[in-house]
Amino acid sequence: MAINVEHIKSFAKANWHFWGASLVAHVGIVAALGLVLGVTKVAQELMDAPLFETEMETEIPEQQIEHFEVGDTPVEATELNTESLTMNEAPQIEQSEQFNDSSENFAEAGGGFASATGPSLGGAGGFEISAIGDGPSVAGKGGVGFSVGTANAAGSGGGGSGFGNRGEGSRHQAVGSGGGTKATDRAVAGALNWLARHQNPDGSWSLDEFSRHCKKTTCDGKGDVKSDTAGTAFALLPFFAAGQTHETKGPYQRTIFNGVNWLIKSQKPDGRLGSATMYEHGLASIALCEAYGLSKDNRVGPAAQKALAFIEAAQNPTSGGWHYAPRAVTPGDTSVVGWQMMALKSGQMAGLKVDPKVIEGGKKFLKSVSSGKAGGLFGYASPGATQTMTAVGLLCMQYSGSKRADPLMVEGMDYLMKNLPNKNSRNCYYWYYAVQVMHNLPGPEWDTWNRQSRKILIDSQEKDGCAAGSWSPERPIADAFGKQGGRIMVTAISALSLEVYYRYLPLYQMDSTSGLPGGGTGGTDAKK
Repeated sequence: MAINVEHIKSFAKANWHFWGASLVAHVGIVAALGLVLGVTKVAQELMDAPLFETEMETEIPEQQIEHFEVGDTPVEATELNTESLTMNEAPQIEQSEQFNDSSENFAEAGGGFASATGPSLGGAGGFEISAIGDGPSVAGKGGVGFSVGTANAAGSGGGGSGFGNRGEGSRHQAVGSGGGTKATDRAVAGALNWLARHQNPDGSWSLDEFSRHCKKTTCDGKGDVKSDTAGTAFALLPFFAAGQTHETKGPYQRTIFNGVNWLIKSQKPDGRLGSATMYEHGLASIALCEAYGLSKDNRVGPAAQKALAFIEAAQNPTSGGWHYAPRAVTPGDTSVVGWQMMALKSGQMAGLKVDPKVIEGGKKFLKSVSSGKAGGLFGYASPGATQTMTAVGLLCMQYSGSKRADPLMVEGMDYLMKNLPNKNSRNCYYWYYAVQVMHNLPGPEWDTWNRQSRKILIDSQEKDGCAAGSWSPERPIADAFGKQGGRIMVTAISALSLEVYYRYLPLYQMDSTSGLPGGGTGGTDAKK
């Protein structure tokens, strides 16, 4: 059929107004749709992005931190909670309710169970299984209990999650059975008060410049290291260990919020926290993981996950270790490895993603620097045996699957028991790692270690002036590592050592007949 060009021209001439209007309308619709989709996409991105500062900064009232009198207290078990942190007297507190996290809905008691062939599972509240080390572990809201699960019977549990033992409902039993006293609680309360009074206006803490916040008298003990990232991480951890978060309506809510907010704002796009070494990144990663694990605040979770991803990318792919710089050509050193392994463990407990291969790499490095008949002694960068590195290595091995009866664990414990805390040879770094190792090994050895450590720390805490509640890196004698981190580090680590009773449950809940770890602590990576 021939096309009549003249007819087409005539038709177009008669209808161009309609066509033109239609074209404009359709273009407008397409443009509007594109704008809506674009706005929707941007809005979604904004909703997905953490709004930690803007959403909460107006909700938390400014809090005036008053000077805290440490004083002398009876040696009796008590309970550290939000209310008692503001009291100069530490009463015996009885509670029938449990408050194991900051969520609105309380999860009832869980418990766990063990079997001869399967994994130990968490209790009510859900659980997630990921293959870690030499067997599966449990993350998520399982029960936290105090009785032992056996091969065919569940242990009694409580509500909460991986950090649930810090909840107010369970702390009384944890402190009493674990070795805490009124004196340890008062010491911790004094430490938190001192740390809060020496926070920078921007929310950070400075290892070397904290004394500018002193009033009347000036605290000495500045750290040689200049790292506000490390200072902030050190300072935040004792608050978290006491069950206090940026969502806890307690005396330090604003203090904690400002500190967590500072860490998140200072994080680099690649996930790095700090700018100097993997030391500060590992420390800050632990802080963010604990902040998220305790609060489940989705504004904190992404930052914590990015920090863990940076640790994984920074690992030496050959040795499995970490050194000062990311992906250093050197194999690594046990000290740096310890902080990274603890960050990964905190991430697991918080329910964040951790590559099991990275944990295996860390174990590989630790074995390369181990010595002794059973490999239970550890050196810094080569096989050897020092007190501090052995404590670091043992704790990392515990958290990556080593059982209580492993010959390396027995050998390591014997070594630590030959090097008990000594007031004439202060080493808070060693004590911090060793007290966790020994707490995971309940028995007469733990009781001996705890009594010695507890007395030295309480007796050496500052009781007067602006420094009250803190520990000096120089008095009564110089601390082995105090010069680097100064009063902030020594105070934080000393407080954490006195919070071990409720910071984490012991890894090994022993069955009295079989001598094997039970499954009564669901949610805290109980082993079969």
